[in-house]
Amino acid sequence: MPHYTIGSLTDLACRALARAGANPDMARATAAALVAADAQGLASHGVSRVPQYATHLANSRADGGAVPAVVRAKGGAVLVDARCGLAFPACALAVATAIERARAEGLEVVNAVVLVDRQEGGLDNIRRHVADASGLITRDELLARWKEIRAASQ
Repeated sequence: MPHYTIGSLTDLACRALARAGANPDMARATAAALVAADAQGLASHGVSRVPQYATHLANSRADGGAVPAVVRAKGGAVLVDARCGLAFPACALAVATAIERARAEGLEVVNAVVLVDRQEGGLDNIRRHVADASGLITRDELLARWKEIRAASQ
């Protein structure tokens, strides 16, 4: 079995998605999220999905030219539309916009506690925008910790 660096695997996945019709931002965001999932041991949500997403792009189930947009905003809340593209760029926009809008409302974002269930890039996006992202946790990590606490209290 061949071994790849994270960078070379991301590049390979990015090129495959672009060849199938994804715009550069969509290909980059999707490839990065899929490789990150594999790097975290979540192979079911990793690069094994590249052929599936490439097929979605090739047969127009997903629009490779789509650019996600904030379609409604009020205070710190936003509604992001993926515009029929792959979800990863919309997830990236949602995270970045939520942090930006919280700051615009006068909040100082110093940490985040986020339950990341689908593992599709939200974790990495938050880390890019928040100095201390130690509050990031997956659903599985949360459940494991809850079981530990519960067992210790009995």
